[in-house]
Order: sequence, then structure tokens, then C-alpha cells
Amino acid sequence: MTNMHTMTDPEDNWLWIIGPGAIGRLLAASLMAARQRELREQGATELPRVLLLGRQAMAGQAVMLDMTTPASHTVSAKINYSTIDTLQGSPSRKPSAIWLTTKAHGVPAVWQQLAPHITPGTPVTCWQNGLSAQPWLAERHANLLCASTTEGAWLPAETGASTTPDNGSTADDLQHLGVQHAGRGHTWLGAWQSGGDGDHDSQSNQAALMQGDWLKAAGFACEQTPDIQTRLWHKLAINAAINPLVARYRIRNGQLRDRPFAPMVRQAVEEISAVLDSEGIPAPGEGWQALVEQVIRATANNRASMLQDVLAGRPTEVEAILGPLRRTAARHGLALPLLDDLYRQLSTPQR
Repeated sequence: MTNMHTMTDPEDNWLWIIGPGAIGRLLAASLMAARQRELREQGATELPRVLLLGRQAMAGQAVMLDMTTPASHTVSAKINYSTIDTLQGSPSRKPSAIWLTTKAHGVPAVWQQLAPHITPGTPVTCWQNGLSAQPWLAERHANLLCASTTEGAWLPAETGASTTPDNGSTADDLQHLGVQHAGRGHTWLGAWQSGGDGDHDSQSNQAALMQGDWLKAAGFACEQTPDIQTRLWHKLAINAAINPLVARYRIRNGQLRDRPFAPMVRQAVEEISAVLDSEGIPAPGEGWQALVEQVIRATANNRASMLQDVLAGRPTEVEAILGPLRRTAARHGLALPLLDDLYRQLSTPQR
């Protein structure tokens, strides 16, 4: 971090992470661990305090996040926790930035609760899969950023709950929330280009630079991009080739390298690449098939988010991930036999 020695630890520098799912917990735990390390080693930090927000109330005002790294080490961090409903009258926690890590289909409801608490200039970063939440939110908030990541994470069984936690709680008192960092990837961050207000574009670009520094300090490979929408299409292609298959057959990512799934992956990639070619979306330098295989190798032990949702009986992001591809294919007269079949099966309530 630049100019770290000139900083203290301002109490008004808060990052709200909304959505304590796998990616939300991964980001919160990694960022807080880095913040604690910098305070311990340097006595100062530019990293923000973190407030994790969810729908369910916990027993107290903080939780203990236990993150298992890809090397099977455990990193624990105490995180401030709240629900949006309990934020009234808390000026010390007004956010410097907001990261939305909820599922794509949950963004409208979350935004309805969130909007009264922030200003139009507050930078909001979408971490959602697919390409449905981002354009919806861009119509409602000018200072919008988007992140696209191939980091792998999933939620293990919870380790237990507290009894009487409060601001002075010890680690043993707090409710523990776990997250498995299943595989390291790469994160791209950039402003959603609305094509309009130059001032807002400048604010968003500055926010992207700052948040990129946060992510690097937390140990993530991250770079800013001026064309985040292409990166979102690339992430959509990867998710569409992997998530529906592992969710349909209830397998881990690495099993896609084996029969009978490997030929299905190849077919999915062929269908996806035809759609993106028709839209003029440039392919990655290594080609779509090689990129998807690379991600499968890097996240072999990962339980994809769509699989986690199916196993937990929750709604999936099948519409956010396959919906844009199906609509684009229909517009160009392209057939998607495998993806259409997966869409139908995953749109039916799973048992």
C-alpha cells in the first residue's frame, strides 16, 4: 500500500460487504487478516474496517470468520456484523465503499434496503455472476464498479454459535462462520461505463484503483481494466461451461475432467463460443477451451456456487448465467441444445 507510514487508522473508513456467502466471507476474512497484519507490523494501515451484512441476525455485533486456505492453513479474523435493518443511526459506520456479494437474483431486494443508507457518490462494486444485476444497478446508481474473479470458495458446515457475545467478546464467545478458499485465481476490477457523466466515470476509476490496492494487500491477484464488460462476458462463459454441469450432476469442478463429463464441457464451450463470437466478444488469447480447462484445474476441489445452492435447496443463478446466452443465441438464430437442456433441468425445483 502506498504511503502507509503516513496513515493512522481512521475510524470513518468502512467497507460494507453485503452478502455473507462464500465470496463475501472470503473477501472479508482476507481483507481483515491483512489489515490486522499491517496494524501489528506497521502500526498503521490504509485498509478499511470491514462490516459484513447479512439477512439473518447473529447473536452479537461481531462474528469470527475461519478461512481455510488452499494450503489447508486456517486464518481467523473477527469481523463486525450487522443486518441492514439495524444500521439506523450509526454514522461511524457510513461506508467508504460497498461490495455487493449477494446472488444476482437478490440484488433488487438488497438495493431497496441499502439505498437509503448511502449517497449517490458512494462507490458500489458488483461481484455477481452473470450479466443481469450489473445493468439493472447501473440504471439506479452512477458510481458503479464491477468485479470479475476466478477465485474459488465454498461454505463448509458451520462450526458453532455463541451464547452471549458483545463488543468485548473473545473468539470463543463469537459465532464462527467458515469458508474454504478452494483455489487461487485472478480478479479484474473496473468501472461500469455508462457512457455519460465524465465526473462519475472519473470517481469510479479512482475507486477501482483504491479497491484494487485493497485486494492486492489481501493477497489477491488483481488488475484494473478499462473494459470490465468484456471481462464479465469472459467470466460468464467460464461459469456457463462449469456451473450448470456440476450443479446438474452434483460433482466437484475437478470431476469435469473425467468421462462422461469432459465431452459435455467441450460441447458447452462450443455453444458458448458461438454465442460470444456472434456478439463480437473477443476470445481470450489461449482460446475458450484452454481457459475453461485451466479454471477447472485451478478449482478442482471447488464446489461451484450453483452446486452449493442446489445442495442447500436455494434458488440458483441459472437465469443470471445462462439467461444472457440464451437470449443472445435466440437473437442470432443459434441453437444451444446442451445449455437449453441444462437450463430447463436447473429451473425445475431440485431434490
